[in-house]
Amino acid sequence: MKNCYFLAICISLVLGCNSNVKQDTNEAAQATAADPTQAIPFTAQVQPKYAKHFTVDYHDSYKLVRTHATFYPNGKEGDSKNREDVLVLVQKGSNPPPLTGELADAHVLYVPAATVAVNVQHSESFLRELGLVDRINAIGGLFSYDTAMRTKALEDKVGQVGYSWHSPPNIEVLLTRQPELFLMTLASMSHTESLEKCRQLDVPTAAVFDWAEQDYLARAEWLKFYALFFNAEEKANQVFQVIEDRVQELKQLAASTGGGSALWGYHGSKGRWVMQLESFPAQYLRDANLDNVLLSNTVANANGIQTLSTEQLLVRGQAADHWVIGDIHASPLPKEEIMSSFAAWKQNQLYHNMERVDPKSNSSDWYATAIVRPDSVLADLISLVYPDVLPDHQAKFMGVFNKADGAKAPVQ
Repeated sequence: MKNCYFLAICISLVLGCNSNVKQDTNEAAQATAADPTQAIPFTAQVQPKYAKHFTVDYHDSYKLVRTHATFYPNGKEGDSKNREDVLVLVQKGSNPPPLTGELADAHVLYVPAATVAVNVQHSESFLRELGLVDRINAIGGLFSYDTAMRTKALEDKVGQVGYSWHSPPNIEVLLTRQPELFLMTLASMSHTESLEKCRQLDVPTAAVFDWAEQDYLARAEWLKFYALFFNAEEKANQVFQVIEDRVQELKQLAASTGGGSALWGYHGSKGRWVMQLESFPAQYLRDANLDNVLLSNTVANANGIQTLSTEQLLVRGQAADHWVIGDIHASPLPKEEIMSSFAAWKQNQLYHNMERVDPKSNSSDWYATAIVRPDSVLADLISLVYPDVLPDHQAKFMGVFNKADGAKAPVQ
């Protein structure tokens, strides 16, 4: 009887211990779910397939991210300047690795970031695709195509740091807003000093060089780079896979057509045409099964474009069947008697890329969502050039160019 009583006590103690273990395990699991910084980091990973200007290597508690770009201030190879940036993204709650050896020049940031500042429109779009737009606490300014975001800026609910293409960031705004991350698009080597100044003042800053990619899928793939700072790799892989698959499907549809010849470029200041040859807009012509007629007789500068006089364009591009002619930067076109010499003009096979613009705010979604969703842009172009291929497609970013009114471009 005593043995039975003793055995019962032992069983009770064991069950009690197991219950406590289970309770402790459940509490730990709940704590992990409530606090993602305590989760096992980096179970989902990304790797660039098309992008050439960033790399990432994963370690136990940190990610080693390298970015680089070459600046061509005058569009010439001989005037180039290189910039590299090395980041160590450390999981919150972990200690950074020793900054020695290959990490000697690295800058440490902690992830996931709860708040972020950006200084170009398309950064907002990248974060929106990742479901992270609510983490933005500062943007470039009031040119955002997103009305809600622009309203927040007007009401001072988010700060305005200035756009990368116009000026270096307003560091005072960054110090006031105190983002956990500043994704600084470094558009000019002259802004490098501001990058270093931000870091000296403990503004967690990462240099962004997505603009350096000359292929549209490569630019869109920087979605994966943005995801690195939020441990959002799984979402980035899912979204980019949709984009890539759709692009491949569209390319096959275009390849089944008879094709044609084309131009892509707008009329700029001083009577010069800015024409796309090897830049990412030109890649849309290639993937829509259109031959860029300028590739056979014009050499692109280091930025993948070339400026031509009207006379030069008449000689080299007169016979093109199609022409994407509209752009936000376009100046008034030459006279009708000159334009009517172009085959595309006479055949009314003219298009523009300014379908989504807000003239009142001087903003265009071409420089925002279109960069992140090139699958939609390619679908637009194919539907315009080959109406029978995508008969039900509703164009989003591109449209038919109206000779009388010109492209739907905001007033500059």
